[in-house]
Amino acid sequence: MTEGRKQPWSAEAEKAVLAGVLLNPEIAIEVYAMLTESDFYDNRHRRIYLQAKTIDSRGEPVDLITVSNELERLGELEAAGGLEYIAAITDDLPFLSNVKSYCRIVKDSSQLRQYLSISSQGVERALSTNVNVSELLDDISQKLFDIGTSSSQKDFYRVSELTDEALQDFRTMRDAKDGVTGLSTGLEPLDRMTTGFHPGEMNVIAATPGVGKTSLAMNMARHIASLKKGIVVFFSLEMTALDLTKRLISSMAGVSTQAIVDGNLADSFYDDLDKAGRSLHELPIFIDDTPSISSAEIRAKTRRLAQKEQGSVAAVFVDYLQLMQGADDVENHQLRVAKNSADLKGLAKDLGIPVIVLSQLSREAAKRGAPPRLSDLRDSGAIEQDADLVMFLHDENANTGQQDDRAHGGLRRILLRIAKQRKGQRGDIKLIFNPSITTFYPDETQDDGF
Repeated sequence: MTEGRKQPWSAEAEKAVLAGVLLNPEIAIEVYAMLTESDFYDNRHRRIYLQAKTIDSRGEPVDLITVSNELERLGELEAAGGLEYIAAITDDLPFLSNVKSYCRIVKDSSQLRQYLSISSQGVERALSTNVNVSELLDDISQKLFDIGTSSSQKDFYRVSELTDEALQDFRTMRDAKDGVTGLSTGLEPLDRMTTGFHPGEMNVIAATPGVGKTSLAMNMARHIASLKKGIVVFFSLEMTALDLTKRLISSMAGVSTQAIVDGNLADSFYDDLDKAGRSLHELPIFIDDTPSISSAEIRAKTRRLAQKEQGSVAAVFVDYLQLMQGADDVENHQLRVAKNSADLKGLAKDLGIPVIVLSQLSREAAKRGAPPRLSDLRDSGAIEQDADLVMFLHDENANTGQQDDRAHGGLRRILLRIAKQRKGQRGDIKLIFNPSITTFYPDETQDDGF
C-alpha cells in the first residue's frame, strides 16, 4: 500500500554518516552504537555500512580502500555504486557533533518507514477475511511500541556520577519506615527480608496447586493498591475477574464465601460485605482475565491502560506463567515459557515497575513433600535466571497426615521460602492461611505448633 509513494529518507544525511565512518574512527564508533545497516534506505549505503562494520568487528582499520576492497572481494562493489561513488561520499568530512545529528535524521527516517510498513500491513490484514481483531490490535500495538524502544541507546555510567545517588539511596533506606524502600507486600516479615518489591525487578511466587499462590498474590495486589502509588494490574489466565473480585471482597470483609453459599450467614455479615465492596471500589485494581494471553498483549494492554487512566502503573501481576501463550514460531513448551519469562523481565525493566509472576512447580516437588527448591520450577530454568526474587509456598502439613482444616478451624500453616534474592538474604517465613477468606497472615508464634 506504500508502493509508489515517496519514502521518508535523506540522501545527504546518509552520505554524511558514511563519510564520518570512512574517514574518522572516532566518529565511526559513535555511529555503530546508533545505527544498523537496515536504517539506511539507499541499498548502496546499506552495503557500504555493513562492510565497514564487518571490517571493524575483525579489528581491522576502516577506510575507503579497505571497504572498497571488501566489497570487490564479495562482488558487491558495483552494487554499492562503484569506487567513484564511494570516493565521492568522502569528499567532505563532517564534524563529530554534526554526524550525531545526521544519525538521528537517518534513524528518524528509518522509524517512519517502519511505521508506514506496519500501518500498511495492518490495513491489509484488517481488509482480509477471518481476521482476529484483538490479535491484530495487540500485534500492531506491540510492533509500534518496539519501533520506539529499539532506538533507545544507553551509554556507560561513570561511577563518580552515580556516587551521590547511591549515597542518597543509603540514606533513604536508613530513614525508610520499617526498612521498606520499595512497594510494601502487606506482610511485615516479608517486607523486612526484601524491603518490598522494587522497580525493574521480576518476582516469582511458585507453588504446587492448591497451596494459595493466587490468594497471596491478590492479598499483595490489594495492599499495593491501597498505598495509592499507582495502578495495580492483575492478569488472570485461570480465574475470572468476577471470581477474583468476590475473593477480594470476602477477604476484606473477613466473611467466608462458603457461608454465603450455604445460606446460613447473618444479615450483619452482609453489611460487612457491602462495606468491603465500597472500600474495594476505591482501589485502583484492574483485572484482565484473557486466557492464554501473550507477553506482547500484556505489555500492550498495560501501556494502553496507563494512558487511558492517565496514571502510572505501580505493579503488574501475572497468574500464571505456564498458561501464557507463546510466539507463533515457538512450538516447544519449555522454549515458550523461557521466552515469556524473559519478556516479563523485560517488561519490568522497560516500564520501571515490579512484575510479580506466579508459577507452577514440577510434579516431583509435590511427590517429595519437602519444601521446594529452585530446580522444582516447572518447565524452564530460565525462570530462575530471569527472576530477581523467587518465593516458594509450602503447606507444612500436606504430607504429614494432619488435617489443618478440621483441627484448626480451616487454618493452614504455610511456609514461605525465599530461595533467591539478588539484593538480599534468603530464608523462611511462617504464614497462616485462612482459605475460607483467602487471606494470609504472619504467624506471630513462629514456633512448631499453632
